[in-house]
Amino acid sequence: MRATIVIGINYTYNESDFKDSYVIGVDKGAKFCLDNSIPMDITIGDFDSVDNKVYEKITQTTKTIKLNPIKDETDTKEALEYAKNYDEILILGAIGGKRIEHLFSNIIELVKSDKKIYLKDDNSLIYIENKKSIFKGDYKFVSIFSLDNNTSITLKNMKYPLNNYNLKILDPLCISNEAIGVGEMIVHNGRVIVILSKDDAK
Repeated sequence: MRATIVIGINYTYNESDFKDSYVIGVDKGAKFCLDNSIPMDITIGDFDSVDNKVYEKITQTTKTIKLNPIKDETDTKEALEYAKNYDEILILGAIGGKRIEHLFSNIIELVKSDKKIYLKDDNSLIYIENKKSIFKGDYKFVSIFSLDNNTSITLKNMKYPLNNYNLKILDPLCISNEAIGVGEMIVHNGRVIVILSKDDAK
């Protein structure tokens, strides 16, 4: 099983994201789950973004961890602690919104973690890879950024292929690539951040 953490920004319900998952509703993500009849195993947050009526309904239907709004960690960081026993964690709605600093904080959690964590909203999917990825066309653009100066990658069946390329930190070469049919990335050494994005013209 995996853990699915719902934040609820720029995300539309997709049943497959919740199949066989331990579901954690975070703050207004819990409201999203209520509105879409998604059963939650636990909810967590300071709930400063939902009104009292919604909060009461949340507490009546699901075990709730109420956090102090004055705290050192984000609600998402706290939720990750409750998902630490799962090897794969999907965080929904963790990319868009007006508070871009939360996206940056979530990416930091990806980099720090030894687990497979995915950030997903309606337009993008972000994750860390150190082995291999297949790109099947669900997203138009494939962007890859290195986390290590000794990173070496190969890209096959891509608009801009590479063979054992040394992708260093801050090298923007691999932004906005595209798969041709089924694309493939092999990470020979190091780690990369993969950002998949849908066509922004649609």
